[in-house]
Amino acid sequence: MAEIRPFHALRFDSSKVKLADVLTQPYDKITPAMQDAYYRRSPSNLVRFELGKSDPGDNPSSNVYTRAADFLRRLQRDGILRRDPAPGIYAYVQKFASPVQPDKPVLRTGVIVLGRIYDYEDQVVFRHEQTLAKPKADRCNLLQATRTHSGQLFMIYEDAENEVENLVCRAVANREADENVVDEYGVENLLWRIDDPEVVERVAGAMLDKRFMIADGHHRYETAREYRDACRAISSDRNAPHEFVMMTLVNMNSPGLVVLPTHRVVYGVEGFEVEKLTRQLQEFCELKRTTSGGAELLAELAEMGRGGTAFGVVTASGRFLARVLAPQPAQPPRVPGTPRGKADGLPVNVTALERQLDVVLLHEIVLHRILGISPDAVREQRNVRYFRSADEAVRQVGGGADAAFLLNPVSLTVMRDLCYAGRVMPQKSTDFYPKLLSGLTLDDLDQCF
Repeated sequence: MAEIRPFHALRFDSSKVKLADVLTQPYDKITPAMQDAYYRRSPSNLVRFELGKSDPGDNPSSNVYTRAADFLRRLQRDGILRRDPAPGIYAYVQKFASPVQPDKPVLRTGVIVLGRIYDYEDQVVFRHEQTLAKPKADRCNLLQATRTHSGQLFMIYEDAENEVENLVCRAVANREADENVVDEYGVENLLWRIDDPEVVERVAGAMLDKRFMIADGHHRYETAREYRDACRAISSDRNAPHEFVMMTLVNMNSPGLVVLPTHRVVYGVEGFEVEKLTRQLQEFCELKRTTSGGAELLAELAEMGRGGTAFGVVTASGRFLARVLAPQPAQPPRVPGTPRGKADGLPVNVTALERQLDVVLLHEIVLHRILGISPDAVREQRNVRYFRSADEAVRQVGGGADAAFLLNPVSLTVMRDLCYAGRVMPQKSTDFYPKLLSGLTLDDLDQCF
């Protein structure tokens, strides 16, 4: 049973600040250049909360997290952030051009609510990716210091009849949006507050039999769950604010669910040699050399991927398209501590569904077995970096990285089936586009429902 609630959101007062000047992309999508630009844009820009700058003199009593808490207090004291007077849910619509089909406008409708935090074992909320250690520690420190959520958890639910979205759209029909802001990617973000108790109750009722899949926000969800568990040591109230977390719910059937791949770049691999990599790849893959770049390279990769699992390989000595062979050679070198594989060389616990995924085979065959990058090293981001842009990933090789691996996007149906089977993909396997803006609504855990 998925329980959701309305809440008194904290929101920027658009009569005092321009929303485009104060909202940000999610913290993990803010590059150093974007961070600098946000700082310059406005003294009230939320980057000071989402991803503040470190100072050489930082210490336990003065650091990015204490400054984030001070920043929120200042915004509320100055009336720049105000709490909505009545609890509500929020219709959140994004209008954008898909990177996959730029000439075709897309509309995605979600609803912002508070959702009860469940353990994965409860089989109400499902994850589809592993998490990374550093982002979780960072988000945990921020939540402990501020007791506030500013970023949206992006959750997907299944609703073949489109009941929830129809309820939300009817509630805001013929109403001008309360907020309308265009972000740096040209995405139009519109927000309506819905505080009609009947509509809120019907939406909550329609969600009771749903299951939620985390599209974006695994680190934040797990941080909220750990914080909830810590708070339970001093509070037995299962309806306390820390039992819930802010999320945007989007129907899986929405045409606006666009999934992009996240490409991998490896660096600092001990004993790395390009010739050795290509020689070992040929034991597992059919390699096709290509001179293509940019969109043409990705188009070739997509075409190869229609015939099976495939990924692109870019090294200092050339570019290749790699189609994974089946069966693969028996018992290739394995990472110490991992189970010995079957005759195809994959670990014994890799399911038939996972064997269809480019990203799983890339991690198991190339990163772990050929390059010897352990799962712990991946989790701690010691030898792997992640890029949405294939061009940027390729540029890293020219800048000294060992190799770049380009991927096709994961299908939503495969992601769903993996979620419900209790399986998870490697970190950063999906990239939902566009991101949900941080700061449209904030959830203050010191509020009352």
